[in-house]
Amino acid sequence: MLRVGQVMSRLSVYLYNYHTIGDAMTLMMEKKVTGLPLINEQGHLLGMVTKDQVNEKGLENYAAENKAADYLTTRFLPLNEETSLEDVWDLPFEIYPVFNNQEEITGVVSKYSLLQAYLQEVQSRSCELEAVFDAVHNGILAINRQGIITSLNPAAERPTRSTKEGAVGRFLTDVIIPTGLLRVVRSGIPEFGVKFQVGGRQYITNRTPIIKDGEVVGAVGVFQDVSEIEKVLPELQSVKQLTEELQKIVGSSYDGLIICDGQGKILRCNPAVGRILNLLWEELVGSPFKDLVDKGVFQKNIIHLVKQQDGLVSILERPYAEHSLAITGNPVYDEEGEIAKIVINIRDMSELVFLREALEESKQLAEKYQSEIAQMRNNQEMRADLRSRSVIMNNVLDLAFRVSQVDSPVVLVGEQGVGKEEIARLIHCQSKRSKGSFYKLNCGSLPAQLLEIELFGQGVSIGNGNIGKAGVLELADQGSVYLEDIGKMPLNLQGRLVRVLQDKMLQVTGEKEISSFNTRIMAGTDRPLKELVEKGLFRSDLFYTLNVVPIKVPALRERKEDLIPLALFYLEQNNKRHGLEKVFSPEAVQMLLDYPWFGNVREMANVIERLVVTANEKVISAKEVGGVLYEKVQSPLRTVTVSEVVPLKEAIDDLEQQLVALAMELHGTTVKAAEALGVNQSTVVRKLKKSKDTFGDK
Repeated sequence: MLRVGQVMSRLSVYLYNYHTIGDAMTLMMEKKVTGLPLINEQGHLLGMVTKDQVNEKGLENYAAENKAADYLTTRFLPLNEETSLEDVWDLPFEIYPVFNNQEEITGVVSKYSLLQAYLQEVQSRSCELEAVFDAVHNGILAINRQGIITSLNPAAERPTRSTKEGAVGRFLTDVIIPTGLLRVVRSGIPEFGVKFQVGGRQYITNRTPIIKDGEVVGAVGVFQDVSEIEKVLPELQSVKQLTEELQKIVGSSYDGLIICDGQGKILRCNPAVGRILNLLWEELVGSPFKDLVDKGVFQKNIIHLVKQQDGLVSILERPYAEHSLAITGNPVYDEEGEIAKIVINIRDMSELVFLREALEESKQLAEKYQSEIAQMRNNQEMRADLRSRSVIMNNVLDLAFRVSQVDSPVVLVGEQGVGKEEIARLIHCQSKRSKGSFYKLNCGSLPAQLLEIELFGQGVSIGNGNIGKAGVLELADQGSVYLEDIGKMPLNLQGRLVRVLQDKMLQVTGEKEISSFNTRIMAGTDRPLKELVEKGLFRSDLFYTLNVVPIKVPALRERKEDLIPLALFYLEQNNKRHGLEKVFSPEAVQMLLDYPWFGNVREMANVIERLVVTANEKVISAKEVGGVLYEKVQSPLRTVTVSEVVPLKEAIDDLEQQLVALAMELHGTTVKAAEALGVNQSTVVRKLKKSKDTFGDK
């Protein structure tokens, strides 16, 4: 790429304050430039004196004795000699001063010179690319979005049975039968290694979309004649398979194997050699076997013994050392009966004793490992829905596991949808109560009277007999009860629950009989109970009874590492459920990562199920993800106009919501939306949450 220094006009003279405009015009004519720099006595650039400035002031006001400084302009951009023409050819001014790396003025360059040089370079590069395009051995054919052939090199004329002049400008199917390029243009998905046949010739093609500014504007296919390769391919595959099998056999042998040529040079060895001899086995290849004898690795040269006896030789090396080695050398003869190769087998006899002892130890530990594996499998199954890679969530799960080993009450604190119920179930299933029942009761979804019956039960007398409904505290005896939204339980029921938990005695509503029960209580709340106690909305005695082990469950946006594993888990789950094979595009995954997930795990599960069942294509696009994620934010907004009087604050809020929604629709991520709006990312996240809270249920 050309540099500015290669195009500029170098200067040996400059204008100073004492120069007249007549002097300047004379120098410009001599140097054939349209402007010159004016510098002070210290050599610093003050500005540019150009012919355009003379014309702007008017020729009627021109006088050769006028000071050149009167025509000075500071509307210019300084350029560096090393700057690429590609970076400056479209700058706005007509002439520019040029500096070197020592910030010294070395010349001037006009916009016309930059444009002319850049055009020549582009034309030269275009010719080079055209020559490369025509010289490529593989055939290349390109089409535009409408399926019209735009390029065809000579190598593509044979498979297309056409010429460049006869193909360019015509529709693809008028020239060649395969229509894979049209499919690539429509889908934007590349296709690799596609085979097709023209006459008796076999071809393989790779088809890729041509993308400009994020849109598919065409497609290009590259053809390669593989007819001769196809003929020898079966034989090559057979040889390759035999070679791979041999390599696997040699590499997997527990005994050390060394293959030498007839002169004793090591051609190949396997990893077992390095293990047995405590050497870097890769470095042995290419060295003489004799080097191992000289270094004291072996006491005898098995190569020499095989040649001497002209047959198989077995010896015992280092019989009194820690490792006793049984070594066998076997010659391989060529067609003339000469020794071409020698295969050496090395077996560590001491390892046989070690293996026998290890086998005995393994038998003793087998039962223990089996029980631990069963426990680990159970743990993995329980954690399948939780899918955590983040440190913060792993800490929560580890705490939940430890708590499951005791019977203490647990309070799970976290936003709606973070998975408090799943963690409660995890604690139950990991505990000694796992064989008992697990009941969940939502304290905020039932009227007070019905909640009391569901919790404590109700007795009803008919005639001489008693029938009634058992509450979850009684039903979950020897098991666990999870009280969701415990903070919404009426105060009178809180008092009764305190007494029941403290006395471990249960009296069914409407009955006099009192019975003991053994049920573990776990509670969930989206607001810290201590805060509710301070506001008088929750009894302090119940708080101290329940809040033995508080576990704060983080919101999904606080554990970004878990977003992709969770998304892929729900994607796989819904694909299996609905018999589909949907995948996310990279842009869609990024949009899922940038979304704040105010509804947490529950929202993600619902969103991904909706995307799986409603997406048109196999690849779920970012546009489809954005349409689902920001639908609720966009739909209820109304336009702020001046056709009627509305409260100013309401108008401002509506306008902010519209701007944030539009920015998210256009840019896809909160970071880019914040940049477009000129605010912090946290502001965009807060506005989205406000919109969701306001319109989420509409």
